[in-house]
Amino acid sequence: MNTRRTIHEPAREVPVLAEPDVLVVGAGPAGLAAACAAARAGAATLLVESYGSLGGTLTLVTLGGLCGIHAVLDDERLGRVVGGLGLELEDRLAKVDAILPPRRHGRIVGVPYDSVRLKIVLDEMAAAHGVEVLLHTSAVAVSTEGRRIAAVFVENKGGRGAIVPRIVVDASGDGDVAARAGAAYELGLAGETQYGSAMFRLTGVDTARAGALSRAQIRACLERAVAEGMPLPRTATGVHLNPIDGIAHLNVTKPGRPDGSPFDLSDPLQLGDAEREGRRQVHLYEEAFRRHVPGFERARVVDIGARVGVRETRLVRGDRVLTESQVRACEKPADRIACSAWPLENHGRGRTTNWEFLPDGQWYGIPWGCLVVEGLDNLLVAGRNLSAEHGAQASVRVAGPCMALGEAAGTGAAMSLAAGGEPRALDLGALQSRLRAEGAILDPAWA
Repeated sequence: MNTRRTIHEPAREVPVLAEPDVLVVGAGPAGLAAACAAARAGAATLLVESYGSLGGTLTLVTLGGLCGIHAVLDDERLGRVVGGLGLELEDRLAKVDAILPPRRHGRIVGVPYDSVRLKIVLDEMAAAHGVEVLLHTSAVAVSTEGRRIAAVFVENKGGRGAIVPRIVVDASGDGDVAARAGAAYELGLAGETQYGSAMFRLTGVDTARAGALSRAQIRACLERAVAEGMPLPRTATGVHLNPIDGIAHLNVTKPGRPDGSPFDLSDPLQLGDAEREGRRQVHLYEEAFRRHVPGFERARVVDIGARVGVRETRLVRGDRVLTESQVRACEKPADRIACSAWPLENHGRGRTTNWEFLPDGQWYGIPWGCLVVEGLDNLLVAGRNLSAEHGAQASVRVAGPCMALGEAAGTGAAMSLAAGGEPRALDLGALQSRLRAEGAILDPAWA
């Protein structure tokens, strides 16, 4: 694609579509929670999503398991580290028979759910909290006045329009709003991010036999496939048995460039290449599971995510940076607004996934400043594009902590309206008290 030649675009008048108190861009777990929290706190809230449903990775990528909700206390017990809107979501899924109890794979814990029913549940959840939703709408540009975002320009089937908010929460995953507003960011570690994955669902699975397999046993089966000549780029798997019998969600592909390096999924050309390579790998793994993994002999791909699953792109610089050393040390800062006990889960080079687990019963806190964007006065981030080092983001980026971060961002955004929409002027103690009152967990019970 030619990126050297330019052409002049004439200036034009753009209609103002909305003037909400709080604009949330991106409706993944962080954005959905941010919008619900802001509206719950009394702010007029608009949630903008570029796809046709809410949920982001949870619905569009068909992830299949909610991660990061629990801490491992010992060989038998789990403890919650995410409550509030995350717990409300689980309760809503349970009412429509779309969620299963937590499933352990050693010290890895996931909560299987039905991604199709989740789409409807999230519609109902957003409506119940009074969130206005604009789907099939992409944020494409930002106008700033000094240190403030004055408008976010969007495009959809109706053309181009402007949204004029008092405060913005960027939950786009890729930090699109922050980057277009001129915020500083890092791209992975020295430009190399974690690998993404094309997620898919299989039908025809003997769930009794498949469910009896450990991750280590599945990996051994896939290593045998490699030994027999199948070019599998990854043998460390995530298999989530669906609430619907005979269905399994697989998180196993590892799209990479021809030289083996990860794609930069913030680059549109590489993103397209990753989509195509991911789909190619889906059918390779379908064959591998049918031939080598017990319980999958009659399995067949029934769905591939609408987009590749992205683990890491831009890490937007905030007033605070969550560091890898803080995660490893299980630091619990006084200004925390969420907590996590998920391991450092790094999808780097090679066929394996690098897991570094926190000690049993341990957790760490995420400071408020990791959501407050450096250099801008009315912009927050929430989700995997938070202010964090590459290694720390490998722990905090999963669904449970992202919902907690979103709830904190949305609540803080609404509370900051009294201070002119400036999160730095917020009474942090009051924010923490409000979050606790709404059921968010800042002090896990067993601690």
